[in-house]
Amino acid sequence: MNALEEQKYELIMWHILDPENSPLPVQQQLMLDRIISASKILDKGLHRKNAVLLHHSKYPEISRPQAYVDLRLAKKLYNSLHEFDFDFWRLWQIKDIVNSIDRCREINTIEAFNAIAKLHSTLSKVIGKKPDDYADPKRHEKHNFYFLIQTCKRIIKINIDDLGEIPAATKHEINRFLFAGNELTDEEAEEIFNS
Repeated sequence: MNALEEQKYELIMWHILDPENSPLPVQQQLMLDRIISASKILDKGLHRKNAVLLHHSKYPEISRPQAYVDLRLAKKLYNSLHEFDFDFWRLWQIKDIVNSIDRCREINTIEAFNAIAKLHSTLSKVIGKKPDDYADPKRHEKHNFYFLIQTCKRIIKINIDDLGEIPAATKHEINRFLFAGNELTDEEAEEIFNS
């Protein structure tokens, strides 16, 4: 026997509209009636503990933990004034569509394949499109690269972008310090920085 939460919404709706000809098993009919009653209690805006006591007094055959379970299910399934659990509703809808697709595949007729196509379309609408990736705010920031040169116990930061504005004599001195004797020409230095 499936849990009430796993039942199709059409069966639950049919039980609510016509309780005498309900397609649900007797155990689930009683549970659904308790949950509907718990939902009406929640609609009154009572504190949770008082709602459990009232629900337990209305159905003395159930335990107090079962009364809490009934209230939790009432919040999920029949929430008119209390909070709406969108994720639960959406997952229930997706599961129902997937189960319908599986049943149509077993039938293996042209009508079933047409129904599968419609169900796939509905499923893609329910699932929605993939959200955009989280944009890293630092990705578009400008990154500064510096040469740190220590002379006479002082550290000098030289920005690579500003290297073109440095006089040629200073570039030669920087080259001498950086490359320890391997002198570069201006063309070689420019080629290195442009690569």
